[in-house]
Amino acid sequence: MSVAALYSCKKDKKNDPEVTLNPVAATAVDNYSSLDDFYAKNKVSKQTYTINTSTGGSFVTPNATTVNIPANAFNATGNVTIEFKDIYKKSDMLLSNMTTQMFLGAPLKSAGEFFIKAVNANNVAVAITPSAGINVMQPFLQPPDTSMLAFIAGLDTSGGNDMSWYNSPGYTLLTNATNYVFSLYTFNSPVDSGTWCNSDNASFFGAYPQTTLTLHANQTGYNPDVFLVFKNINSTVHVYKGTTDNFPYYYAPVGLECTVVAIGVNNGKLYSSFTPITIGANQTFNFNLSETTTESFKTSLKALD
Repeated sequence: MSVAALYSCKKDKKNDPEVTLNPVAATAVDNYSSLDDFYAKNKVSKQTYTINTSTGGSFVTPNATTVNIPANAFNATGNVTIEFKDIYKKSDMLLSNMTTQMFLGAPLKSAGEFFIKAVNANNVAVAITPSAGINVMQPFLQPPDTSMLAFIAGLDTSGGNDMSWYNSPGYTLLTNATNYVFSLYTFNSPVDSGTWCNSDNASFFGAYPQTTLTLHANQTGYNPDVFLVFKNINSTVHVYKGTTDNFPYYYAPVGLECTVVAIGVNNGKLYSSFTPITIGANQTFNFNLSETTTESFKTSLKALD
């Protein structure tokens, strides 16, 4: 991948290969082999749309995202199937393990994420024609923010198989009267993995002093994932484990309210914790995981949207 990386978002090695996406089951399963298994079964499901390459076309998703594809946009002929998913809510970001943070962990304020992939009649992924461009129009779910930039997710070569968000000149973001218009002139490489995009304000949290927030798991053996879900801001942060059972976060914005959400799997059962906090200087918060169900966890999580 060739990008000019101005910002990026550090993620762990839980890559989301979109080649084999599983739709969310109507009835959630409460027997998980791991957290990876939990995300695979509860992440946002993809939609599929058919576009004729010679005429182009457009489609509107259930979340009111409009995708405009011009004629001859792909290096293919005949019909092309577009695999697409869009994420606007903080709960869906967490359930899909697609959090909003820059390289090393600083938070991003998001206007929405989306995944896109195009395959031909033989189910082979195709690329965008260099002279063409695809416009993805994301509706305003909050007052418009002209500081939003176009980000793309790709492999961070400094982190092995870790995923990162990059702000790249190969993608642009404009704000009109009713939408953010995210324009793609290329897909990420390799094209068969699909392309994740995110509209973000990278400077929003810079108005707040930063501190170190330490989150501590009182129990051992659960190996949880820990997140910060900010109140009234469309942002979620994955806090990675440090030493022992501590989860340090070095970019915590002082004065903001958030909920510490922890989730773990032990012997097939789901455990979680929800701890509302107001971030202060150099704080440490302890959390306890308790057994829960998928539906109960989702209900508590969606209340934070």
